[in-house]
Amino acid sequence: MYGKFVVETVDVPAQVVITEKRHTLADELPAWIGASLGRLEEAARACGGVAGAPFVVYHAEVSQESDGPAEACVPVADETAARAWAEQRGRTWETEVRVEPAQRLASTRITKAQVAHPQILAAFEAVEAWVAEQGLEYAGPCREVYFADWDAAGPQDPVCDVAFPVRGTAAR
Repeated sequence: MYGKFVVETVDVPAQVVITEKRHTLADELPAWIGASLGRLEEAARACGGVAGAPFVVYHAEVSQESDGPAEACVPVADETAARAWAEQRGRTWETEVRVEPAQRLASTRITKAQVAHPQILAAFEAVEAWVAEQGLEYAGPCREVYFADWDAAGPQDPVCDVAFPVRGTAAR
């Protein structure tokens, strides 16, 4: 446990994702995440359907002073259909199709109430402290994985994993 957070690792298989990237400040982030994931989930219907939990990757810090960028990602079932969709309609929202590699994530699960900024920062800090203590290396940018129905969830319901791709072997 790191404070009130339990940190664990999980192996995630490679997955094809459709993405939308944007420079945004922390105040604008909740509206953009909801809108972009909504657009991408709708687009996923033309790409074989949603094939995993949507997530947001932070390629650089998003705060009141720093605008990232952030990248909304939705795993899809059909890479060929996704690439055809992107060629046809992808420029509308500056979307891309890419393969997210198989990876190990160090993560902690948080509630809907904990997702709000700045509360969510404690979860990121807990995972960072655990990664350092375990002697692991970062293998990519941090992310938020949204596995629950946001609209149906109450404030105390788990909705999101705060995660970092890592490599190495965790100390036991």
